[in-house]
Amino acid sequence: MTARPIEACPIEDRLAIEDLLVAYAHAVDRLANIDEICACFTADAVFDLSGIGLANVVGHAGIRGFFTPVFANMAHHAHYLSNFAITAHDGETASVRAYVTGMGMGRDGRGVTVHGRYYFDVRRTAQGWKATRYAMDFLMPLTGTLDNAR
Repeated sequence: MTARPIEACPIEDRLAIEDLLVAYAHAVDRLANIDEICACFTADAVFDLSGIGLANVVGHAGIRGFFTPVFANMAHHAHYLSNFAITAHDGETASVRAYVTGMGMGRDGRGVTVHGRYYFDVRRTAQGWKATRYAMDFLMPLTGTLDNAR
C-alpha cells in the first residue's frame, strides 16, 4: 500500500478504521445490499484483486460490477478479521492490514476457504473514514474455488 510517515494513531482513529473493515466484512457476508459495501469506499476507490488472481475494479460502479455476480452465485459467506495493524497514519489518511479467514458456499454447493490479509488505504471524510484502496493476498493455499466470484 502507500508508504507514508507514521505518526501516532489516536485510539479513536484506530477504532474507527477497524470498524470500517468490520463494516465491509459484515456487508459482504450479508449478501444482500451492495450499497452497504460501496458505503465503505470513496467513489474513486481502487479495488485491487490482483493478489488473489482476479481483475481490479475502480469506483463504486466497479465494486458493484464485481459483487453483483458474487451475490447472485453465493448462498453463504463468513469473514473473520484479526491482527489489525495501522501501518501508516498522518491524521487524514492511514493504511491498515488485517488478517482474514473467509468462507463461502456457492448456490451450486461448491465452497471456498480463504486465509489471507486485507490491506486498506483509508481517508478521513465528512462521513468518517472511507477506503480509497483495497487489496488482498493469500497466506495459505486456496481451498475450493473463486469461480463464484466471477
